[in-house]
Amino acid sequence: MGGINAQDFINELIFCLNEKDIVKAKALLQFASDSNVDIQVQKMALAELAKGPENVVFSLLEYLTKIEISNADVQESLYDLILDKAYGNTNLVIEYIINNEKRTRIQFIRAAGDLFLEETIPVLIQIVQGEKDPEIIIPAIKSLAVFRKPEHIEVFASVTTHSDTDIIRAAIFAIGAMPNPQAADTLISFLCEDETINKLVVQALADKQELYDLEKITLLLSSPVTIIRDTAIDELINMGKKATPLLTKAFQNAEADYMVHLITTLGYIEDQAAIPAIMDIINTQPQDANIRQAAYEAMERIPSPRTAICLVQGLQDPEESVRMSAARAIDKNLSKPLVAGLKNIIRDKSTEAVLTIGALIDTEATNIFNFLMGEESFRELAGKHITEKASPAIRKAFLKNMASIGQIEFAKEIASKITGNTQAESPSTMKIVVVDDSKMMLRLYQNKLSALGLGCEIYHRPEDAVKRILSGKTDLVITDLNMPNISGLELTTEIRRKFTRTDLPILMITTQSDFVKEKEGDVNVDASLLKKIGINRILHKPFSDTNFKEAVCKLLPFDPCESE
Repeated sequence: MGGINAQDFINELIFCLNEKDIVKAKALLQFASDSNVDIQVQKMALAELAKGPENVVFSLLEYLTKIEISNADVQESLYDLILDKAYGNTNLVIEYIINNEKRTRIQFIRAAGDLFLEETIPVLIQIVQGEKDPEIIIPAIKSLAVFRKPEHIEVFASVTTHSDTDIIRAAIFAIGAMPNPQAADTLISFLCEDETINKLVVQALADKQELYDLEKITLLLSSPVTIIRDTAIDELINMGKKATPLLTKAFQNAEADYMVHLITTLGYIEDQAAIPAIMDIINTQPQDANIRQAAYEAMERIPSPRTAICLVQGLQDPEESVRMSAARAIDKNLSKPLVAGLKNIIRDKSTEAVLTIGALIDTEATNIFNFLMGEESFRELAGKHITEKASPAIRKAFLKNMASIGQIEFAKEIASKITGNTQAESPSTMKIVVVDDSKMMLRLYQNKLSALGLGCEIYHRPEDAVKRILSGKTDLVITDLNMPNISGLELTTEIRRKFTRTDLPILMITTQSDFVKEKEGDVNVDASLLKKIGINRILHKPFSDTNFKEAVCKLLPFDPCESE
């Protein structure tokens, strides 16, 4: 205790309280800092203060807020005592808020909100609108928000243009806490080009968990601004099953881009209640291939064997990406009717049968193979696809799977036919990193790059891709735009901290028209926007093999297309 006797200190404090000697008590309490007494003595002193008369103790507590006390428990005990004594002493609370040192002001500003002292509202508003110190403004905003008065929305809105991000955050969440639709509408009006504000607005809407606010968040999935849309998706996914009715309701009259994000979000929520709505989409076969693909991908994440037979039609889709998504969904939703349907498709060895088997093999739909091996048509068409079309990685995976289910002789037979095949077995040494939250799309890119004689590293988690890209040589990054947690734009931002567009080109692939100025026949991409955000080229889904080949070959340092 630095020479101060603990018991003497406490006894002297008790004497001062009994005698109501505030001056002497303050003189004594100047020794209550960390440097003079230990934590236990500080707690003992607070316990004695709790017993004292309010007209004496209140000013002593105000004095203690200026003493250096670093222990969190002691600080909390002091604050609890302030709350206990402040109730009924509103005039003193206001006085200490207005005329005191910073540390003391903050404590009593907090108390004003925690004790719901409405008489302090004018003072709190004055602080929010007139104070300059963020450490004073932020607790004032939080205390004022406690009263949840709609007329305060304008007060909070007035500081959302402040230069301090923490003040903006506090103001936005204060508005979000208001119990009326006007608050949500006000928050929506703040959406702009500032990524930080956009994220805060969506998070504030989600925090409230009221129907009107949640409907607003759902509508944001149609936003052309990527960061707004992606943040809304993340919040709805975090919300879980509560969001399902909102998302399915929004299917009505939803435009293509919006519908894709609604379906994708439902897939990540993995709620069985969403299955009927998604199956309705599959059965109607929308004209937009991106909607069809999103529906099959969602069904992969929400297994439902009872409805699996409806997925078979996706294997004959004209778009390869849709066929592969349907194949992965089928592999997760096996049922006896589904297997019977597949057998009927492949028996005639038609074009549909070839496409079906190709999709199942290229997506490594391993669960279904064991049920199809008894069909001679499957063995014939599978062998042909493996030897003539499949990438080296797919060949290896298929042969390994055949061996694992006891089809060793069949695997050997196919392996013998692969020797001398003209497809490159040793891809180029160029380093290509592919990032997509869809495992099916990763396989699709891998196959298309292999057809160009190019190898790649695939990443399902953008955060893992960032570490790899920043730590090793890379010639090209191919990334999806819309991914949960880390979007393609956020991935690009991280990459551009180290590599320029010349050092490391990025090909962004998306269903969105975010970077399109107008659509009149051909897509007109906003090149200036691409340059600003660090993307070299955009490829819109669905794309042809020719589109993909041209985009990749133009971005690589050595054009593999020239050697063909």
